[in-house]
Amino acid sequence: MEKVKVSREVAEALDKQNNNDWTKEFNLISHCKGFSGNGILCKNIYAEKFNVLENLQPLEYARCLILGYEIKED
Repeated sequence: MEKVKVSREVAEALDKQNNNDWTKEFNLISHCKGFSGNGILCKNIYAEKFNVLENLQPLEYARCLILGYEIKED
């Protein structure tokens, strides 16, 4: 599988998150808690500097954490 292509803003926010296994797992669980079972964002889950990550669906966010990400070309 290929790295996920994300916007520059999303990549910058992901870069600010800690990158160890424990933190990745915690962030993934926290991210998923903000979404309903059908993938609709139900509540704000991030502080303002990470707000842009709410644009990522849970599976897309998980793929970013596991496979990695790169900035998409416009």
